[in-house]
Amino acid sequence: MSAEAPDRARGTGRAFEAARREGRGAFIGYLTSGFPTLRESDRLVHAACEAGADVLELGVPFSDPVADGPVIQRTTQAALEQGATLAGVLRQVERLRAAHPTPVVLMSYLNPIHRYGIDRFASAAASAGVDGLILIDLPPDEDSDTWETLAGAGLDTITLATPTTSPERLAAIAARAGGFLYIVARLGVTGSGGADTATASLLDRCRAISPLPRAIGFGITLESDLAPYRGKAEGIIVGSGLLQPMLDEPDAATRERNLRAQVTAFREKAKEL
Repeated sequence: MSAEAPDRARGTGRAFEAARREGRGAFIGYLTSGFPTLRESDRLVHAACEAGADVLELGVPFSDPVADGPVIQRTTQAALEQGATLAGVLRQVERLRAAHPTPVVLMSYLNPIHRYGIDRFASAAASAGVDGLILIDLPPDEDSDTWETLAGAGLDTITLATPTTSPERLAAIAARAGGFLYIVARLGVTGSGGADTATASLLDRCRAISPLPRAIGFGITLESDLAPYRGKAEGIIVGSGLLQPMLDEPDAATRERNLRAQVTAFREKAKEL
């Protein structure tokens, strides 16, 4: 592994640096805020941090999650039925950060944040303890005011790159990025599936233009072969792999126990990088 601590990295960058010092990749775990219930969601995010997630990615429920696969769509729908809101997500982050130093990144679509108000959201997110934000449907060359407002509030603006991203667009993506680069390992929606063979090349292209850590997501499971990314990626991102077992388990105590075991297992797997 050969990550450098980028100047623009804040809490998320420090998490990658801590993992690097331990000789492993960072593990970023995704949970949907408000799933399965608002109260149980609080227990689960605390459990993920206690079990060793280096960064917690918390999904803001949205009614039209077009980039998400069936697992995250189901958890999002359940959270919305429980009354999950963006304001509630921020309150959850505040409670979590009062107990854990684990960096928190929000994954959201742009609509809920525009409805909340960009300036208001940026201030509230920073105050709550949010470290970074992934806006999955905001291109790097659009809505400069939003990008600059978020960065100006001290939030890492984490951008996504795919195997089909052109060199010109990759440069724009890297220019907007803070914290780390989210490397989409395969085309399509989130969930299980084989990685694109061009992912390793994409990781090399990212390193050539940015010192930021690179984390691969979309389709990462405990069975995934990480050997092609050894020395090229500094972290893995897992969402559906954590949430799927919860959908199949009716008992809350077992859900939490299984989540802790999954976080431990994925943190161990990150040593393969």
